[in-house]
Amino acid sequence: MIRAKGLRFYFELISVVFLVLIFQGCMQSKPKCVVPQGPEPFSRQATFIESTSTGESMVRATGKGCTFNQATLDAKRVAIWYLLYAGDKPILKTPDAKRKAKPIVDEILSNPDLYIRWQSDVKDKRYEGPYVLVTYLFKVDVNALKQKLIDAGVIAPVEQLAEEVGLPTIAVIPEAQKPGIGTAVTVFQEYLQDRDFEVYVPEQNTVVNKIVKKVATLEGNVDPYYAMALQLGSDVYIRVNVDVAEMQEYGKVFKKASVRAVAFETATGKQIGATTGYSPAREVVGIDAIVEEAAHDAADKITSQITKSWIKEARKGRPFKVVVLTTPDEMSQVDEAIYFGVFKKLTHRPIKRTASGKSIAAYVVYIKGVSNAYELFMKMKELYHGPGSLQKVMDAGSFLIIKAGSNPQEIVVE
Repeated sequence: MIRAKGLRFYFELISVVFLVLIFQGCMQSKPKCVVPQGPEPFSRQATFIESTSTGESMVRATGKGCTFNQATLDAKRVAIWYLLYAGDKPILKTPDAKRKAKPIVDEILSNPDLYIRWQSDVKDKRYEGPYVLVTYLFKVDVNALKQKLIDAGVIAPVEQLAEEVGLPTIAVIPEAQKPGIGTAVTVFQEYLQDRDFEVYVPEQNTVVNKIVKKVATLEGNVDPYYAMALQLGSDVYIRVNVDVAEMQEYGKVFKKASVRAVAFETATGKQIGATTGYSPAREVVGIDAIVEEAAHDAADKITSQITKSWIKEARKGRPFKVVVLTTPDEMSQVDEAIYFGVFKKLTHRPIKRTASGKSIAAYVVYIKGVSNAYELFMKMKELYHGPGSLQKVMDAGSFLIIKAGSNPQEIVVE
């Protein structure tokens, strides 16, 4: 009897020990929930939605944490981190800027609510092991982020860049007169002016000068907007087009707008930017609201592309289109005097002859330290030693037309 009780005690003890070991094993195999220390985001899952205004952007961001509140805070940090470093137009573009920005970014991410202007309800919530992941939409104050970095000396303000290389004047040209195009052009004007660009929008009845037409014909440039941009004197022109599609779902009619924009350097005809902005599909009566949404997206992207390209090129020298008119008899001498006697002294960059006829020649020349075509003309007059003299026919922005030779009154453009 005593022996039976002993055996039972022995088996009960073994069972308890066995259960304790199993429990400890389970506890050890369960992953621990640990989040990184510091203000940098843990998740980094984000998607750009749209530019809601000239100074705000909407981002879909997913945060990760051990608790719901930790994940929410992480989502805010992810949205800001995305606009600073990721996407197709990050605020911090160069390794040097990213290095300088590190302490400022830590400060920004430690107080993300200062830059969040709106937060949606929870769009998604799920679990990955011990972690909770939460998704929101956020409107982030991009202007406030940029100003913080400008004040800290991390990035240069637009005004400083304008003083250094000069911002381009830009013509916004609608490709076709169709519903919604006026709204799209207005949004582009708003974005460009907010970023300190000088903006031209041609009138519908703008007539292109016959000399400008002649130059475009000789160059073989069939783009009808190129000649108009030349005449306006813009450094850059943007072609804007609008399309609206209809679709039926759930017995309702939805409309979705797209706005396409292509930017060209006027003097060279080189494409320096292209993008398409889209609106969400919405149940609307008119189209202006969805066109405006799509135009916000396109204008924000193309402005960033233009600024990046222009600053890169302008630091090497601003491009000018120069058209020289003369008589057939003096064309060879004038051409040589302009090319070698003037341009070779004004620039070390390659000079491109884009067109040549019996009495007309066109050049693209990159010159530093000259802000407009009138200043260029005055420098050319000083350096010119060819037949006769130079007379200015037209100057507009980076576009200059001059007469050269002994008898300027005899010069006729066919």
